[in-house]
Amino acid sequence: MHREPEPAAEPEVKEVKQKKARTLKDGVGAWVDELAEDFDDEDLRERVTFLEIYLKDKFYGDWYHNSAVIFVTSFFSWLVARFGGGLIWLVLICAFTATYYRTSIIRVRNRVRDDIAREAALVKLETDAETMEWLNSFLVKFWAIYLPSLNDMVIQIANQTLSGTPTPTPIDGLTLSRFTLGSKPPRIDLVRTYPKTQDDVVVMDWGFSFVPNDVADLTSRQLKNKINPLVELQVRVGKGVISKNLPVLVQDMAFKGLIQVKIKLITTFPHISTVNISFLRPPYFDFALKPIGGETLGFDINFIPGLDGFIKSMVHENLGPMLYDPNTLAINVEQLLAGNPADAAIGVLAVTLYNGRNLRGSDAIGNTVDPYVKLILGSQGELARTSIKSDTSNPRWNETKFILVRSLADPLLMEVVDFNDVRKDKTIGEVTFPLEKLDSDPEAENQIGKVIRNGKERGDLIFDARFFPILTGKTLDDGTVEPPPQISTGIVRFTLHQCKDLDKAARKGFASGGLNPFAKYYLDGKLIHTTRLLKRTNDPVWDEAKEELTTNRMSAVLSVVIHDDKDLSGSSEIASYKVKLNDLINDTEQGKDWFNLTPGGKVRLSAQWKPVAVKGISGSGGYVTPIGVMRFHVKNAVDLRNLETVGKVDPYVRALVNNYQKNRTVTIHGELNPEWDEVIYATITAPNEKIVLEVMDAESSGKDRSLGAVELKGENFIKKNEKGEYVEYIDPVEHSALLTMAGRSPKGTLFYTASFFPILNIMDPDDIAEEERIKKEAEEAEAKLTPDERKKRDEEAAKKAAEEAKKAAKTADSAVLVNGDQPNGEAAAAASAAASEAKDATPEKLRLQPEEVMKYDSGLLVFKLLEGQFSKSEVYVQLFFDDFLYPSYVSGRTHGKKARFEEVGDSLIRELEWSKIHIRVTTKENAMRDDTEGVIAATTGATLAHLKQGYGKSATIKLQGKEPEYSNEISLNFKYIPLIMALDPIESHLNQGFLKVTLVDATNLPAADRRGKSDPYCVFEVNGQKVFKSRVEKKTLNPSYNESFECSIPSRSKGLFEVHVFDWDMGPQDDDFLGKGAIDVKALEPLQTSEQIIDLDGKSGQVRVLVQFKPEYVMRATVGTAALSGTLAVPGKVFNAPIKGVGAAAGGLAKGASFLKHGFKSSKDRNGTLDDAASMRSGMTGSKKSIKSK
Repeated sequence: MHREPEPAAEPEVKEVKQKKARTLKDGVGAWVDELAEDFDDEDLRERVTFLEIYLKDKFYGDWYHNSAVIFVTSFFSWLVARFGGGLIWLVLICAFTATYYRTSIIRVRNRVRDDIAREAALVKLETDAETMEWLNSFLVKFWAIYLPSLNDMVIQIANQTLSGTPTPTPIDGLTLSRFTLGSKPPRIDLVRTYPKTQDDVVVMDWGFSFVPNDVADLTSRQLKNKINPLVELQVRVGKGVISKNLPVLVQDMAFKGLIQVKIKLITTFPHISTVNISFLRPPYFDFALKPIGGETLGFDINFIPGLDGFIKSMVHENLGPMLYDPNTLAINVEQLLAGNPADAAIGVLAVTLYNGRNLRGSDAIGNTVDPYVKLILGSQGELARTSIKSDTSNPRWNETKFILVRSLADPLLMEVVDFNDVRKDKTIGEVTFPLEKLDSDPEAENQIGKVIRNGKERGDLIFDARFFPILTGKTLDDGTVEPPPQISTGIVRFTLHQCKDLDKAARKGFASGGLNPFAKYYLDGKLIHTTRLLKRTNDPVWDEAKEELTTNRMSAVLSVVIHDDKDLSGSSEIASYKVKLNDLINDTEQGKDWFNLTPGGKVRLSAQWKPVAVKGISGSGGYVTPIGVMRFHVKNAVDLRNLETVGKVDPYVRALVNNYQKNRTVTIHGELNPEWDEVIYATITAPNEKIVLEVMDAESSGKDRSLGAVELKGENFIKKNEKGEYVEYIDPVEHSALLTMAGRSPKGTLFYTASFFPILNIMDPDDIAEEERIKKEAEEAEAKLTPDERKKRDEEAAKKAAEEAKKAAKTADSAVLVNGDQPNGEAAAAASAAASEAKDATPEKLRLQPEEVMKYDSGLLVFKLLEGQFSKSEVYVQLFFDDFLYPSYVSGRTHGKKARFEEVGDSLIRELEWSKIHIRVTTKENAMRDDTEGVIAATTGATLAHLKQGYGKSATIKLQGKEPEYSNEISLNFKYIPLIMALDPIESHLNQGFLKVTLVDATNLPAADRRGKSDPYCVFEVNGQKVFKSRVEKKTLNPSYNESFECSIPSRSKGLFEVHVFDWDMGPQDDDFLGKGAIDVKALEPLQTSEQIIDLDGKSGQVRVLVQFKPEYVMRATVGTAALSGTLAVPGKVFNAPIKGVGAAAGGLAKGASFLKHGFKSSKDRNGTLDDAASMRSGMTGSKKSIKSK
């Protein structure tokens, strides 16, 4: 399609050639093809025709387009001939057709050429390797400049590390005296890219080599100035003056390898999340090792038969689990640039190993399999191992191991090992689990891993893997960062920076030439880390960090013990420091990191806390005592967002604290304007916590959906008095707030009130035990002091007290002065500082005995589930309290009939004396209390009785199961934290309960039949819901029934109890209505049977009933549109047996409504027994117990 260039184009071609020559001369630019230049003056692909301007690409190239051109050309040719057109018109039509065809074929060829080039490039990327000669050329010049700095840096870093490396006797120390990699730089041999990966993943293979002794590619000048690689390590043998340095040389190093680099991209800065590096095959390496003789007379020990292969095999065995495919070295770039240490954990991995199946060990005759499992995570090596199961190929472990994870890019290697008493343990096989699976779904349950050894299956391993990330604060739109939730389980990063003045603690004579110190870290008495040993220094600097998972931040104790390794007798303790973990974390946040060692010297420590919500961990009973509770009276919502295609949403409201659900209301089905009228509570551990009321749409399958939320700030409700004590705050205003959602406009309004009630600041049993321990240790220390030491201590204490008194007096004078010598600004500053100190003051805790604590009606019941034994495995333990429909606590799933939990929960108790606890074991994790499907055992009891049984100690509770022959029991302990709260009367058990009704008879009913009679029956309703229907009495106006039933009354203050009387008619028509009447349940005296005459609002008639109200918590239910307004009734229990000999009703009916004025208080003596309380709840007729105001 090219045409010959015209002569006029020659100047342009010459100019291009001259430009190319100048470019090549300058050494910049790309090569230009001379043959292409000769014909580049004009190309048909670059010409634009008239049709190309107006016709789009989509109108070219398809067969129907070409067919249309032929048809149009023929038609217009016929048309021209038909109207007598000449040859000119035919030529014009052919010109248009030729132009179209030419344009079309050019574009088709362009597309084909581009497609072929693109596919060829992709194939080349996958199959061919690119050379990197441009980079190698750069390295040759850069290496000569960078090498001296690199050598000095390596020597400096290596000597710092070697100074703390422990050495066996008689070696006194190691020093790197010379180091150089030679003048020949490493080479990049090839790069291969894999284009067909995920959009956010880049995968490349890099081949590189470092062969400094290969001189084939060096010039004569480079050969003349060549420097060979050399590493010289000086080994000092002996002590003091009787010592000698012996050089150890490493020469002639060579290395070749092929690594794969996998880069994970992200949308936010730095746009690279992780970089994973692994060797696709074991690398080649070689070296000459001369431990004696130096450069001149040194002998390469690799010439010893078998030693060279042994050294290389040891290197491969150590590097394989860390760097050889499929294992990778993960570098978290995002974490590094964020300022976090490279070895910082990002979460906790819980691996539950259940059992192995058909494990096959050695084929030797008589060999038995005693398997155990080692857990290896990336470059961290072995982190945990199971117990050994003797002589079985189908072991059952049922053990959970918790591992700190630095990156989810690291694979988890589970090595199944056969234990041997005498010889070395032998590996049965390995199971590799990629942790990347846990990024999208943090729980991988019932995994079956194939145990592989040398490409062959050696059995199966059944396990669970769960990942719990660290909880971080959320960055708000204004840039402020919300704190993470305050929980007691998490990861502590403990760093020992340095010590100084250790000579003051060392024994006399040992610190003259400097100590050889090292340190040990202990967490709750368990050794977790030993630092490197430093030589000849009294002011060592370690800066070594250790991370550890702890389950109780509040009670954990950290210890640092400094040892000296200088004397020949071995290590000896010279100083120590012990501190509570919570205190050290608080000191670090305040910038305090220097502490006094015992008996002398100073140590610099720091600790960072990363909370992790680990469920099911043994010992996760750490409990952060709240400062109080928030009370939300959720009233109603209007104009909610409807997410349903058909029908309406099923809304409920949940209370979130720092994005964790604390409580929720019941669900209102199919309603956009729901009315809950329900009170829920949420515990608060700090004033700055984020509090959210979120309206959710309940889904029968899948996750519930948000309909919008209202955010509250705790500072608006949580206040302190001048003593630093949190105070009660009741907001009298009913709030109405728009429901907001991220990325969508507000829709719907929520109406609610909010209040805050603080806890009573008391010492719990753990605090009392700690105080007694400290007191005992102080008494023991006092007994060991000599009279001179006591005198010196008293003098120092008196001196310190005088200094503090002088300082306090000066501060007081500064605050009082306004005029005079001191400026007003300084006085105001002093007064402000004093006010701030009073605000931040920590009030002293009260020490109460258990019986004193239990006198408080309202409080937080804190329970710790220790262990359980069940008739089935794979079950959950649920705890419900009082009238709540949803569980206050759900345990982790058990994996056997015996389970160890060590988990903590809490629940608000409004009236301890009348509270009930409902415990059950179920196979359904999220089952509500009215869902009995899957329940295998349950029990109900008085909360106060269980609290007395398990206060500060373990209590065993037996549950009644469906299979009595199997045992179901759990062990718990309790503690109780009183609340400073005046209970709203509508929440009391006296405002709800069960109404026992006996329908005695009816008199003077209206006649509905022609004969002056009726066939009457009665229907009883509670808040519009039918709870009982009597039988029909034929042909009478004065029927007698004597039928009894019982129904629940969710709220006496708002409940409506009515009786409707009808005349029964045969046939499809509705029965005739004779009248209705109501009973004022607020006026009923609790636990007293009374006769009520109900006047009907019809023509005439009365209904006589005997009623008795038994106050008791009534379970809330997801029925109707309200809870406290009485529409959430539980279906009544019906008794059809007639009652005979019913006595007269007790008097004093007007007293029944007194609770609305005076609140709910029981007159039962605090010293009364639980049997008395139980008899009051039973509601037996004739009981002389009464309820009156206190």
